[in-house]
Amino acid sequence: MNVHKQMCWCFEVFCGVLTNLTYRFFIELSDASYRMRSLCCCKRKQEANECGKCGTFKGLPERHFGDLGVVKDATEDFYKEVSRDAAENLLKNKQDGTFIIRPSKNCNLGTLSVVQDRKIFHLNVRKREDGMVALGTEKDNEKCFQDVNSLINYYISNYLVLYSRGVKTLTLLLPYREKTIC
Repeated sequence: MNVHKQMCWCFEVFCGVLTNLTYRFFIELSDASYRMRSLCCCKRKQEANECGKCGTFKGLPERHFGDLGVVKDATEDFYKEVSRDAAENLLKNKQDGTFIIRPSKNCNLGTLSVVQDRKIFHLNVRKREDGMVALGTEKDNEKCFQDVNSLINYYISNYLVLYSRGVKTLTLLLPYREKTIC
């Protein structure tokens, strides 16, 4: 009987991961097709930021995002300049692991807000004394990254450990998207 429960649990985890990966695949496919359609085909004015013929931009514009500084891909849907309450409203009906990066009221780079099991977790994204980026409060042997994008990319394919009232939960990050695929 115990082996049967373990098999069911493994199958449930497998199905969850497979669903998450399939969803991400279709989001990436959708984004790639959108980017391909929005590329400028004009060869004139290549040195200019904007094409004079069709008005599209070459490359992503940079923008300033709170204490994160200039972020090249801050045009991603998961970078949101919203409050904690607004972040919770954005995430409340989303799939487990869906996250946004938002400004922090503290002296941090920002806050990672992520939904898991219908709870919203808010984790500080902070710069360490050595210049590396880490999540939450300082800990011994903590995982650290060169920048925020490296942190996000790592936790998209590696489990992020979340704690709520002493209960440990694992989740894979899934970037917030404005649009959904039917």
